[in-house]
Formats: sequence, structure tokens, C-alpha cells
Amino acid sequence: MLPKSASKHGIIIDQLLDVNWVLIIVVFLITQFLLFYYAFRYNHKKEAKALFYPINHTLEVVWTVIPTIVLGGMIVYGLKVWNDITRPPKQVDMLIEIYGKQFDWTARYAGPDKKLGRSYFRLISDDNPLGVDIKDTASWDDIITKELHFPVGAKVLLKMHSRDVIHSAYLPHFRTQMNCVPGMTTEFFLEPTITTQQMRQITKNDKFNYVLLCNKICGVAHFKMKMDVVAEDQEQFTKWVSGQNLVFPKPAAPATPTGTATASLDNH
Repeated sequence: MLPKSASKHGIIIDQLLDVNWVLIIVVFLITQFLLFYYAFRYNHKKEAKALFYPINHTLEVVWTVIPTIVLGGMIVYGLKVWNDITRPPKQVDMLIEIYGKQFDWTARYAGPDKKLGRSYFRLISDDNPLGVDIKDTASWDDIITKELHFPVGAKVLLKMHSRDVIHSAYLPHFRTQMNCVPGMTTEFFLEPTITTQQMRQITKNDKFNYVLLCNKICGVAHFKMKMDVVAEDQEQFTKWVSGQNLVFPKPAAPATPTGTATASLDNH
């Protein structure tokens, strides 16, 4: 019941689900028709006698072989789709860390070097909620945000972590979901194709917004664990990201004591 997929890989996922639904509905209609037909046709009658019919090898072969072929084909098809969407990307334009904890998300963007600095749980503090290692020079240009932005057409690799319990990073409109496991790094690659504004036109809903949810019951406030997601063109993304905070803000330049020196000379 979601609108059309907003990612490139989501199209083949939707096709796989469509094939599954068609197969399920056809089998459901046939079996339910036969269920009610036989219940009516062979309802209990005092004068009726049951036919002892212990075995039919042909029938058993038919109802074993056909489901085996159909299900085997669906498994092969599903594995192909899974391999296609989880294959390591040949090119990555953007690297983002998705960090989950009870009960919110934080995003960390790699800077111009396209590298995320190391993180370690013992470094976590009020001023460093992700435990990023300041000694790693790759972290000096990393950006931390409480909102997720994607430029349409960019090849984005999401690195996913959890501080406490297993969370599940779920981007339903991008057909993306991956568990965030404490002590592990999981990842998912996606390529957004539809901006937020375009999706509002598609859905005819001016208030539509993409969202990142937790799809694991992770605690009492699980229902609150979500983050706003914005898909936009490259120009808008560049403008947005330029206004975000670094993980380790650069210290302000010391004020020049020119005014004090001038005042002292004037007093003399």
C-alpha cells in the first residue's frame, strides 16, 4: 500500500512482491473454492457410504512435483533479487552512518575525504554521543545531524550501528531495511530516485515526508523512534549540508587584542 519506490533497487523488490502476491492469490482462490466445494458436495448423508481410497501415486507425484518446481523457482528468483541489492557497490558517492539507540537516530556524514572516522563505545560522552575518535584525522570533517538528507541520483552507502539493543533501520519508501546490531557494522546501498517534492505530487499529499523508522520492538518507546528523511536535488543538498555541524567543531579563532593595546597607548 506504499507509493511507488523512491530508490532504484526498490523497483525490483516491488516486482518480486507483485509476483509473490499473484501466485498467492491464485493458489488461495483455487484452494478455497475446492475447500467449500468439497465441504458442500460431500456433506454428511445417512445413505452415503465412504469410498476406501488409500493411495494414488500419480496424484501424490503431481501435488509434490508442481509445488516443488514453483517454490524452487520463487526461491531462485528471490535469491537473485537479494544478491542484486546486496552486492558491494562499484562506486560510492556518499558514506553515511546511521546510529541507533533507545529511542532515537543520529546520522553522521563523511566529509570531503569520503571517510568516516573511527568510533569506539568507550569514547561515548554527552559531547561525543557517537564515540568518534578525535585522534583519527578522517573524523575531523565528519558531520553529525538529527535529520537524514539524500541527493537524488547519488550512490549512497549506509553504515549502521547500535549502542544498546538490536534496532532495524527501515526506510519504507526506499524499500530499505537492515538490522543495527550492537558490536557489529551492517550496511545497505541505495540510490534515491524521487525527491520529497516529487513524491508529494505523486501522492497528491502536500504533507508527505519520507521517514526512517525502527522496525524492531526495541523497548517501551519504540513507537517514537523515527527520523525525518528528505530527498532533494544536489544543489539543495549541498546548501543543507554546508549548514550542518561538524562532529568536532573547529575552535574559534582567538580575538586579536588590538583594541586593548590601543586603549593602553591612549591612556599613556
